[in-house]
Amino acid sequence: MEGVHRVLEAQQKLEHEFVAGAVRSETQPKGWPAALVMFHISMWRERLRDALTEFRQARPYTAPPDTIDEVNDAELASGIGTPLADAAARSDTLLTELIALSDELGDRPFKWFTANTTSEALLRNSYVHPRNHITEYLKENGDQAAAQRLVEDGASELRAIAAPAHILGPTLYNLAAVRAAQGRLDDALLLLEEAMPMRPDARLVAAADADFAPLRDNARFKALVSE
Repeated sequence: MEGVHRVLEAQQKLEHEFVAGAVRSETQPKGWPAALVMFHISMWRERLRDALTEFRQARPYTAPPDTIDEVNDAELASGIGTPLADAAARSDTLLTELIALSDELGDRPFKWFTANTTSEALLRNSYVHPRNHITEYLKENGDQAAAQRLVEDGASELRAIAAPAHILGPTLYNLAAVRAAQGRLDDALLLLEEAMPMRPDARLVAAADADFAPLRDNARFKALVSE
């Protein structure tokens, strides 16, 4: 898959800006503080970095854990109190290493959760996953405009590299929610129609999703979620 290097570098720039903004303005954040967001991102990057290193060396690689929630809970407890500068530096170093591994390995068969190639694993782990957490942080802390821009940019960048459906679909679903919040209901419906074949659970999730309240009485939306 072409363009993985480019979007990972774009994500790295975004994270630099996110951390700099948190240093300037974070006081009493809602949800996870920025330091814990970056700590969490780094832990998952470390797992993938180690697995790809083993894969590069033609050795059996360590699969991701099955008990994700339990692992996350234990790690987050240990990460509380980590300084933002330390968490951000570690995450940044790991992303630089992952970009180098992406360049070296190219797009090769590799199983990691729902990813089937090295490129897919890198996009899910170090582009989509951190972007989702940063978007949530911005929403929780009142910067809806910045959160919406992140979703818009993510959809544009993933389209530009022809990301696989199982990666692009959830992002288009999130963009549909943004468009609904902006009152752009026709655009939201078009995006949902595009996303649903790519995301198997989209129909069920959208039916109960509060983000689509503006569409609840729309006949086209009702048809989409009931098919």
